[in-house]
Amino acid sequence: MHGASKLALEHAEQLCTEGRDLEAAALCRDLLSRDPENLEAHFLLGNMAFRARDWKIAIFHFREACCLGGENPVLFNNLGLALLEGAQNSAPVADASLEEARHVLKKALAIRPDYVAAWKNLGLLLREQGDTAGAHHCFDQALAIAPDDFSLWLHKGALYTSSYHFDLAVGCYQRVLALSPDDPAEMLNRLATLRCYLGEIADAVVTFEQAISHAPIREQQICYASNRLFTLHYVPDMPPPEIARAHREWGTTYFPVAPPPRFANSLDPHRRLRVGYVSPDLRMNAVSFFIQPVLAAHDPAQVEVFCYANVKKPDIVTAQLQEGCRVIWRDIVSLSDDETLRLIRNDRIDILVDLTGHGGENRLPLFGLCPAPVQVTWIGYPDTTGLPAMDYRITDAKADPPGMTEHLHTEELVRLPHSFLCYSPGGDFPPEGPLPLLTNRYVTFGTMSNFSKINAPLMDIWCNILAQVPFSRLVLRYRGQERDRIYGELSRHLANRGIEPGRLLLLGHARSVVEQMRAYHLLDVSLDTFPYNGTTTTCEALYMGVPVITLAGRSHMARVGASLLETVGLEDLVAESAEEYVEKAVRLAGDLRRLLELRKGLRGMLMASPLTDRVTFTAQVEQAYRRMWHRWCRIHGNGDICREKTHP
Repeated sequence: MHGASKLALEHAEQLCTEGRDLEAAALCRDLLSRDPENLEAHFLLGNMAFRARDWKIAIFHFREACCLGGENPVLFNNLGLALLEGAQNSAPVADASLEEARHVLKKALAIRPDYVAAWKNLGLLLREQGDTAGAHHCFDQALAIAPDDFSLWLHKGALYTSSYHFDLAVGCYQRVLALSPDDPAEMLNRLATLRCYLGEIADAVVTFEQAISHAPIREQQICYASNRLFTLHYVPDMPPPEIARAHREWGTTYFPVAPPPRFANSLDPHRRLRVGYVSPDLRMNAVSFFIQPVLAAHDPAQVEVFCYANVKKPDIVTAQLQEGCRVIWRDIVSLSDDETLRLIRNDRIDILVDLTGHGGENRLPLFGLCPAPVQVTWIGYPDTTGLPAMDYRITDAKADPPGMTEHLHTEELVRLPHSFLCYSPGGDFPPEGPLPLLTNRYVTFGTMSNFSKINAPLMDIWCNILAQVPFSRLVLRYRGQERDRIYGELSRHLANRGIEPGRLLLLGHARSVVEQMRAYHLLDVSLDTFPYNGTTTTCEALYMGVPVITLAGRSHMARVGASLLETVGLEDLVAESAEEYVEKAVRLAGDLRRLLELRKGLRGMLMASPLTDRVTFTAQVEQAYRRMWHRWCRIHGNGDICREKTHP
């Protein structure tokens, strides 16, 4: 390289160090116009493009550098990482091949076998390809060289989590914390989530609180505090007013009331409404079974529907929702809240509906910015959001009886006539199957609910049922790989209450929804969890001909079972006390004729009920939206811009 080129390159590197990438890139391009084979210029342009997340440009320049650089492992590593990022991007780069990335990373390691970064990147690539064993091998090779590299322990923890080895993931994250990472808050958040998966709810709540206290920025605090709020519902003795207070504190702490913005939306109360749904769960997820029928049945003469999809990994269900429903699709996964706010305002949305609450990957902070005149929460969360800017929460009079739960919400409750949900079973769900009791000669109780909903007081009540129904069995599902340990703990709990451990069957992770549905063939009677009821699992059980016994509590999360059963016409399976819950379960277990009738007739009852009547249900939802909009027009037509809250 001659002197002028060297000086120009040194100047470009200095500009790049100072963050003046545009000037540095201009210098490099000028160099390449005179010297197309200048390796350093290609390398520097590749690094700047990588930093700007312009994967296509980064890949081009790193490829050129690799062709010019001979046996330099850094070049092959950087190209491999750019290819990996380009392939993983929400808008994948056309020529970003994971196979090419794998090839060049292996080439980097062939040149330099102790290259930690290349081992790590190859592990990330293999994880993306679903090669869990290969990814672990790569991370282990890197750890053998750099045992104190906490990023490697972090990646191993994430890999163990994705393969449901929760105990092993806990060990990895604890190692990260011992190595004093730059962001202990995120490790504490991950540990808390794992403890929730393991059913260690009290420890999970405490660990979330530690994560919040260590979080350096507001966005992290909001996220971790949301996770804590969700977890509070699993605490068996947490009074509903205490949970409500925590939600209100979250809202007032992070989203204090501000003057509402002025909107340019037309004040015509009778025009077609523009309704937007915001969710990360427009994919294979429980929420999709309840929102799909609504999206499919919306009347295009009444509403124009937008889906703001915060979906990180779209799947076949995402494609079905996009193609099978009359919706305008907006991918917001890579957009900030401010960018999404502008998008929603440009779309002139009248009513914006949150489908997640404090669930994972929620966009509640977006709603805190008031992107739409009317804001509603629905379906994905069993409680108030606590957000002052959220106007309404959709429910029904069974899940939230008038006068019982209003004080637990910051939103106004809008009660639909029958149910707050509309369920659509999958087209590939299996038939009901015969009653297991006929073959087994004993009654099998159980639930397929989230293991986090199962607690010691609930297990005690189930033990009481098992004690009163001789030879009966209990079937539960735990998705983690620590099934032997969890089974041992549950068995000891049963044994301490006089129940033989052999009467417990603990199923593992269901690899598909169909596999989950086939597990209902094992059950004669489903026992709903409380205080946090099942929702999707109750609908699944009914569809598979399995009756559900539920205990109605004093808050929405403890009354969803009552809402679903009463909507289907099974009021007699709803208990008002723990004693009645046991009594109803024992009585039903002894009624062979009723069990046979329900096995044959429950699916028909469900499909003939308002719970699956998507046309009528969606019309009721649209009527609720219309009342909300009429009221907004009435208030703002009079010049009053306050977010007044009275029942619409």
